[in-house]
Amino acid sequence: MADIFISYARHDKARVAPLVAALESEGCSVWWDPEIVPGQEFDRQIARELDAAKAVIVVWTPASVDSRWVRGEARLAAARDVLVPVRFGGAQLPIDALALHTTDLDDWKEDRQSPAFKSLFRALSGLLAHAAARALKSGEAAASDNAASGNDDGSVTIAVLPFVNMSSDPEQEYFSDGLSEELINQLVKVKRLRVTGRTSSFVFKGKTDDLRLVGSRLGVNHVLEGSVRKAGNRLRITAQLVKCRDGFHLWSQTYDRQLDDVFAIQDEVAAAVAEALGVAFGFGEAAPAPAATTPIEAYDKYLRGRALLHQEGPAELRRAIEIFREALALDPDFVPAWHGLYTAHQHAIAYVAESVEQAQAGMKEAAGQILALTPDAWWSHALRANQFMDQHRWADAEAAAAAALAAAPASEADVALIYSFFVGAVGRYEEMITYTERARRADPLWLMTSTMTQWTLDACGHLEEADAEYERSKDIPGDRAFVEMWALFRALLRGDVTAARNLARRYATDQTLQPTGLEDLPEIFDQRETMLARLRQVQGDPANQGYRQYAIALWAARHGDTALATAALRRYVSHPPGHIAAIWARSLGSVRRTPAFKEIVRDLGLIDYWRRSGKWGDFARPLGDDDFEIIK
Repeated sequence: MADIFISYARHDKARVAPLVAALESEGCSVWWDPEIVPGQEFDRQIARELDAAKAVIVVWTPASVDSRWVRGEARLAAARDVLVPVRFGGAQLPIDALALHTTDLDDWKEDRQSPAFKSLFRALSGLLAHAAARALKSGEAAASDNAASGNDDGSVTIAVLPFVNMSSDPEQEYFSDGLSEELINQLVKVKRLRVTGRTSSFVFKGKTDDLRLVGSRLGVNHVLEGSVRKAGNRLRITAQLVKCRDGFHLWSQTYDRQLDDVFAIQDEVAAAVAEALGVAFGFGEAAPAPAATTPIEAYDKYLRGRALLHQEGPAELRRAIEIFREALALDPDFVPAWHGLYTAHQHAIAYVAESVEQAQAGMKEAAGQILALTPDAWWSHALRANQFMDQHRWADAEAAAAAALAAAPASEADVALIYSFFVGAVGRYEEMITYTERARRADPLWLMTSTMTQWTLDACGHLEEADAEYERSKDIPGDRAFVEMWALFRALLRGDVTAARNLARRYATDQTLQPTGLEDLPEIFDQRETMLARLRQVQGDPANQGYRQYAIALWAARHGDTALATAALRRYVSHPPGHIAAIWARSLGSVRRTPAFKEIVRDLGLIDYWRRSGKWGDFARPLGDDDFEIIK
């Protein structure tokens, strides 16, 4: 069963087809009449799909308003609170539909970036988020045969679960985990195959959850699972492809090989999975991977470094950096190891007590090698986008981020996040929602994608949707500092002091965002004079850098000291790792109305980008030829 049902008059099929294509390109599963299987009883299939849909789009046109079928489907959807109406041709709406907001699509021009389509997509995303939150809370999703995208509607989705380490040595687990990650990297190259990200799949490591629950939580209809036994130079790898809905095994294979054959095994498994799915869905084979030339010793060290990198502890990050360098000493052209080194230094800025200059130097070295070795790869475009954003070269960042987005597989959550960081930095938050939600669909149990989705929904004033995503995220592992902070400020906006105090207690235990000197925040956060005195005291503390300055800015703005908030914000944007998009948070609205904030905007080069591109975003507009104003 599909998530979205489209009700329309057959006369309007040409209008509806581009809308279906646009929604499917955003990763949505859609049912409409062309999906009917010949020989099935028409009415029963429609009833099943309509009843199962999490959102129903009714397409009102001069033809459809007279259709008793369309009007009946609209009434059923409205009764379930899942109706999302759209209109073409200035259709006169039925009287019982006048009270509902209807999106006019006459001028959308089949453009996914048009305001009309983005408005429609936000409404749909909100309904799907609510449905997911309800399903997770009640456990109904686990019992349903309609696990998210677990259907025969043509959307082919898969998750690679962590392969089980069957070796006698538990420390060999890094190898089985690494193999699982590499299979993800291979499968994302298959066209029309949507692969869940590593973080979400690894939530199920060591668990024996019902596959229907796995499919529901990950939004997939297939899983690849297996085991690895490594003994000396011998490998035994077992892999099997399973349907989530009924546990049916589509394919399985056991490989007994030498350790040196691990790259060939990865290629074979990816190709076999593509072939098995291709028989059912007809989307072709996996693109052949280039022959691997990396020494197995370097590959083994790389996998060890990746395992340490995922732990994110200070000692683990330092050791990961050492091991990646050992791998690169064996193979200086091993791009994945350069990526690992870059990421380890990037994380070290936040987690390791070393100088920012050291970490930045390590990132610069690794980035230079990646760009030299793979200049045209999507990850190189993404890397350039990040570099240009750090340099405030916004037009260059836009071009690089767009190139990365166009070249990367749809399954890559990282590239959608990078593009969202760019559009957010230049003040296009409504557009930012599109890409944070795309990232969330690609990696639904990665807390970063949920956090960014909540952040953008919050900033755009979609508070109910942000709260629904917050509820969905409660069982997702990871650093919840930002999640709790945004929930805390939403509670304050609602005037719910009790909820805010409880959230403040959770937030105050975090060492990443909690400024030094504000350990008693839960007791004083609503005492204006006490808070402001403390904030003024801690704002100049050298220990409070990066996101801690941002937290000070938020609290100062909350209590009305815009000068202090601006000073903290200026320190934040000048010190990594800070995302410029954060300056447009709804909680900083009072700060943005000050002349000092306009100077920050000028210093960031945003005014130059806006004038040259004409893309002023949601927060600013020009005043004559040499001035501008912040409008919210």
